[in-house]
Order: sequence, then C-alpha cells, then structure tokens
Amino acid sequence: GTPQTAAPARAMARIGDAAPANPFSMPPEMECFWLTRPDQQSENERSRSQGRDPRVWEKSTAASRYNSISRLRDEELPMAPLHPALQYELNASKGKAMEEERPDATFLTTIATKPAVGLAEPLRSKETDIRTYVQKKREVFLAHMSCDVKKAEIVRLEEKAKMKEEALSKSQQMLDQDTKKFEEFLQDRLERATKANKDAEALTKRKQDKLQKIRQIKSRVEGVQSEIGKFREVREECARYKHFLIKLTPSEWKEQQRELKLARKAQRRERWIAAQMAPILKSVAAEEEQLERKAAEEAAEAAETRSKKRGGKAKRKEEEEEAVLREKERQARKRRFQRRKEEEERRIAASYEEVSSEEEFELHFKEPAQLMDTFTELEEKNLFLIQSSQETEQTLDELQHSFDRTQKEMFAKVQQLKNNIKHLEQSIAQEKQRGDELRKGYAEKAGTQVQDKKLGDLAQKVQEVYVRCGLSADGSPDPLQMLALIESKIEELIQGLDEAYTEDSELVMRLEWIKERERRERLKEFRRKEQTEKQEERLKNSWLRSQAPVFKKTGKKMMFRSPPTWMERKEVEDTSEDEAHAYEHKVFGVYIDRRTQMPQTEPPVVEDMRRSASAPRLAAAASSQGGSPGSPGGSLRRSQNGLAG
Repeated sequence: GTPQTAAPARAMARIGDAAPANPFSMPPEMECFWLTRPDQQSENERSRSQGRDPRVWEKSTAASRYNSISRLRDEELPMAPLHPALQYELNASKGKAMEEERPDATFLTTIATKPAVGLAEPLRSKETDIRTYVQKKREVFLAHMSCDVKKAEIVRLEEKAKMKEEALSKSQQMLDQDTKKFEEFLQDRLERATKANKDAEALTKRKQDKLQKIRQIKSRVEGVQSEIGKFREVREECARYKHFLIKLTPSEWKEQQRELKLARKAQRRERWIAAQMAPILKSVAAEEEQLERKAAEEAAEAAETRSKKRGGKAKRKEEEEEAVLREKERQARKRRFQRRKEEEERRIAASYEEVSSEEEFELHFKEPAQLMDTFTELEEKNLFLIQSSQETEQTLDELQHSFDRTQKEMFAKVQQLKNNIKHLEQSIAQEKQRGDELRKGYAEKAGTQVQDKKLGDLAQKVQEVYVRCGLSADGSPDPLQMLALIESKIEELIQGLDEAYTEDSELVMRLEWIKERERRERLKEFRRKEQTEKQEERLKNSWLRSQAPVFKKTGKKMMFRSPPTWMERKEVEDTSEDEAHAYEHKVFGVYIDRRTQMPQTEPPVVEDMRRSASAPRLAAAASSQGGSPGSPGGSLRRSQNGLAG
C-alpha cells in the first residue's frame, strides 16, 4: 500500500498486538491519534510555528482537504487478536485455500514472455500497423491483468470473509460461554443472596431473642441493684447503730474482748505450729529410735565379744568405761535432737503468717434493759456536764468582760506610755546631743590620763556586765571580746524570750512588766543617788571656793583657740513602708513585700512595734551595764550598736 495507508496499518497492528484478550473492549483514546494524517499534522504544526498566514497559492479549500483525507476501507482494518489455537487453524485453512485456488494459464499471465500463435505473421507483413497492434495487445494485457487482479482480490476477500466468519463463530462461541458463565455467576449470586437473606433473618431473630434476654436480664439486674441499695442502706444503718453501741460499750469490756481475741490468735498460732511440727517430730523420733536401736545392737555385740574374752578387774573397768561413754553419747544425741527440734520450731514459727479470723467483738449489750440503764447514766452525766458548761460559760462571760475592761485600760495606758516614750526619746536625743558636745569638748581639753581612766572605767563596767551575764572569766579576755560575747548572750536570751512568748505570752508579759518596774525603781534610786552626789559635790566646791583666797586678775585675759565648726547629721530611719505593710496585713490579711515582690502572710515587724516589744529587755540590759538612764524604747539593733561602741 501507499505510505499514507501503511502508517495507519502499522498503528492498527500495534493496537491489535497491545489490545486486551477481550475483543469487545474499546481501545484508549490516546491510541486513536493515528486517524489523523501525520504529514498534515506536521504541516499544520510547521505553519503554526512559523507564526504567519499561508500565501494565496498555499491555501486549500475544505473540499480539497476532505478529498485528500485517506479513507480506511473495511479490509484495511485489522482483526482482533484471536486465541493462539484459533489463529493456527485459521492460518492452516488460509494456506490450503490459496493452494487450491491458484490462477492457471488461462489468465494470460505469461503473455509478455510467450508470443501468441498466429500473431507474429501479421506483424511481419504489416509493419505499419505495429503501433496499433502493440496498443491493442497492451489493452488486452491490461484487461487480462485486471481480470486476474480482480479474481485474486475476490479470492482474497472470500478467504478473508471466511476467516472473519470463522472468527465471528469463535467469538460467538466465546460469547455463549461467557453468557453461560455469567448466567451461572448470576445464579450463584442469587443463591448466595437468598442464603444471605435467610441467614440475616435467622441472625435477626437470634438478635431479637438476645435483646429480649438482655432486657430481661437488665430488668433483673436493676431489681437486684435496687435490693442491693436497700440492703446497703440497712447495712449502713446497722453499722451506724453498731458504732453507736461500740461507743457506749465500757472500756473494760473492750479490753477483755481484745485479750480474748489475742488469746484466740495465740491458740491458732500454736495449733498451726503443732500441725506443722507433727511430721517433723515423727521423722525425728523415728531417726532417734533407729539410732538408739543401732547403739543397743553395737553394745550387745561389744558385750558378747567381751564375754568371750577372759579377764577380771580390767574387764569390769573397761565395761564401766564403755557404759559411761555410751551414756555420754546418748545424752549428746538427745541434746542434738532437742536442738534440732527447737530450730525447726523457730523456723516454722518465723514462717507463720498472721491471718485475721474476721471475728468481731461480742457486743456488750445483750438485753434492752442494759441499754436503757446506760442511757440513764449518760443522761445524768450529760445533765451534770450541761450544768457545768453553763457555769463555765457564765464564768467565761465574766472573764471576757473583765478582759475587755482590762484591755481598754491597758490600751489607754499603752497609749500614755507611748506618748511618754516619745517625749523621753526626744529628751534622750537632746541629752545625747548635749553629751556628745560635752564629750567632744572634754576630749579636746582632757589629756591621755583622763581618757585612760575613762577607758578603764568602761572596761570595768563591761567586765561587771560580763560577769553578771554568767560568762566565764577565764583567760582574761579584752573588752571587745567580752562585748562580742555579751552581744551573743543577749541575742540568745532574746531568742529564748521570743520562744517563751510564743508558748505563754501572758507569763512573758507579766515578767517583763515586773522587770520594767524593777528597772524603774533602780533608775529612780540611781538618779536620786546621782543627784545627791552632785549636790554634795556642788556644796563642797562652793565651800572650797568660799575658803579659797581671792586673786585679782591682772593683764589681758587668756583666750583659747576656737574649735572648728562642724555640722551635725541626724540619721532618720524610714519606716513608712513597714507601716504600709502592717496596714495592708491588718485589712486584707496579706501584703506584697516591695523588696522581694512576693506575697507574705506573716505580719510585718515595724520598727515601733519592735521597740515597744523589746524596750523593757533592752532597758534592763542597758541599766545593768551602767549606761546613762534613758527611755525603755529602742530597737535591738540600737542596743547592739551601743554595746559594740
């Protein structure tokens, strides 16, 4: 064929080779692109790639394009692939048909090689008609050739039709088989569906039966649960009554029942140990009996042997020694068996596990009269306790009123004392300032001898305080060491007072008040004595001045160098933040520490509160050291700084 028909044929052959076994399946769409002419497709792509319109002489009409399309004839379409066995039979029948229907010489297929009889003579005679002759012979040849080609084509088409009929018959057979199999498959599916429906109905029926049984069981379970709930309520009520009766039971009865239970436990333990020891004791007794029998046999053999021998005194002595030896062995054997029994008994006793018998104590109340007697007795006790509680409440109310009145009085006294403390602190500050000025002037005027004397007096006072604190004076420590030890002792005492305050605050406050009163009395006595000494010193000086001769001053008055001016600095501690913390804790019960930014539930310690709490103790410590009398206020830090100074 032509190249235009060869390409579709090759494509169809490829499709036929790649087609599936089913002859009635459609090929994919991508395998049908061979229907388009490849040369026309490439020409269209080439024209599109050039990006220009074709020239006038390059254009074609729709009719010309339609006529240029090659039509596929029926005989050019390939057949679907057949089964290998059918293909083999088809090829065999095709070869046989070609052999039988081969054309013979009547179709003038050898006219070009064999000249016809009677035709050469006219050619020789008439040379002028040679062209006409050749033309006619050519037409005859072409006619014969056309007939031969048509006959061959007819034979080929008949063979092809026969082959297609055979293929169609085979396909029909295969279709019949497929139809039969499909019908069998449908029948099988129908039978399975019927069976499945029957099974489903049976399962549904069984399910309904099961659901009915489940509903019955659920109803029974609900009934049982309701009964269990009722019994549980009854049990709880009985347990509550039992607990109530156990509470009413006398302690002597409980102790007696507890002893009985312990005795039962001991008996169970002894019975278990005896049951476990029985086979062991039996085996030990059998072994002991066997050893005794063996020892008796050996003794009998030895006695028989000695009886055969002759001897007198030596023989009796030997018999006595052997008897003593046998007795020792027997005693040792008994001890060994006894020790073994004891070890086994200890081992079994150690392996014993205590198991509770779940036996409850026997109730004390056997008759209703006992319970009524107990109720009567408890009622009398309750009446007595109610009367006592009423008296106690009355006493408590009186004490509460007395406490409130005392608290108000103490609050007023505390306010007055705080005001006094404030005035005393102001006077103390003024006196301290005046003392600092006097000390500075004295230091400028006095010499080393006076300073040494003053330091000696201070060291002596520090030593007195050191001894009064109960510290050891061994090693002759210097004043600084003594002051450090005194400071640690004071801290220890303050810590002990704080602990005692947490345990019994009333006792600590009462003792502090007593010590404060004693300190005030000592302070008054000290001031009175000091005032008396000053008065005597003043009188003595005035008497000496009156007795001294009068000296008339002459010349210019001596002037001392003026001291340099100095600025006094006063340190004021800011307690506003602590006071704010105390107010927040009083109102809300908690406050935020601005230093750590953490919530605190403990009440803050304000400087004034610390002063009021530790004032009596620090004042007593200051007075015991011989310091200047001042107010009872002052913080722990101030007292420690004063001692360290």
